[in-house]
Amino acid sequence: MNITEMRAKIGEMKVEVRTLLESDVTLAGTKMEEVRNLEKALKLQIELGEEEKRDILDQSKNKKDGVVKMEKVNEMRAITKQLMGKELTPEERSAIMSSDNAVLIPKQLIMDVIKLSTGYGSLKGICAVIPVVKNEGSIPVVDISGQNALLTVVEGDAIIDGKLVSTDLKFKCSKVGLIQELTSESVDDAEVEIESLIRENFVEISVSNENAKILNVVKTNAVAVVATGYEDIDTAIDSALPSVKANLATITNVTGYCHIKAQKDLTSGKKLDLITMVGTQEYYYGHPIYVVEDTLLPIAEGKTQVYYVGNFKEAVKYFDRNQFTVAKSTEAGFNTDTVKLRILKRFDVTKGSIRSLKKIEF
Repeated sequence: MNITEMRAKIGEMKVEVRTLLESDVTLAGTKMEEVRNLEKALKLQIELGEEEKRDILDQSKNKKDGVVKMEKVNEMRAITKQLMGKELTPEERSAIMSSDNAVLIPKQLIMDVIKLSTGYGSLKGICAVIPVVKNEGSIPVVDISGQNALLTVVEGDAIIDGKLVSTDLKFKCSKVGLIQELTSESVDDAEVEIESLIRENFVEISVSNENAKILNVVKTNAVAVVATGYEDIDTAIDSALPSVKANLATITNVTGYCHIKAQKDLTSGKKLDLITMVGTQEYYYGHPIYVVEDTLLPIAEGKTQVYYVGNFKEAVKYFDRNQFTVAKSTEAGFNTDTVKLRILKRFDVTKGSIRSLKKIEF
């Protein structure tokens, strides 16, 4: 969409939000989040347009001054040449950013990879994503279990100093990645191959790793409730604390998802359509539902269905180093003439407040 189309779309979505406010506040909140994301995209589009205008003006000025303006360096091409051991121009060398003896993937490709990861069923978006600029450290977070009640101040009383109860949440970003041989011999072909490795093989591996760690926090800390059927999921949602209910969601595997989808009215035999779609997000009982592979959510012996309900943004903290690196591999056995690439990213997943996590199994 161009800028004009995006502005028109935002206007339409805001009208839809106002309509939803009268019938379903939860869905209105979800739709408003989509509006905010589109507004962010619009802002970026405008910034890109302004940058392109500046480039054109600078080009024009340089021509008038008799200065030959050098073409903007292609970062990905420069990285490819370095990995293949080709000679770099001074401009290409200055365009390459490095970290821990590896080169950083260009930001635009990182953004594309983040978008692609959604297609692989990434659960990162349901967590509280905390950007970090180093691999290890701690951040202060409010302890929700603490008693932070505000005191009533009567006229004439001294105002009591107070602080929110907080605790340090430690993180240590671990590596996830792959090592793969670069088969192309020309720079042009190698550039395409490296991007393909990042977009396909690496995304699939990293998302699978992320999901496993996120679900490990959920499975380890969820409290099992006595359940006999899918209606107990509704009860778990209804009985949640008001402070967590707005952001409740359900995670299940393919087996659990199919079970809910197949429910029929006992009298008419028609499907109940318990799962609905709003935009690109599926909802069950008014809250988002996410589906993962059966292997990630195994079912206990004697049971056939498993569901996890909770406020996952509150319960799972994802520390995002937001950095992808690629380098020639130095692993044992990889010192032949062929180029072996090592592609890495760093992140950590820890538990936050787990008060809302419930496990429904029957």
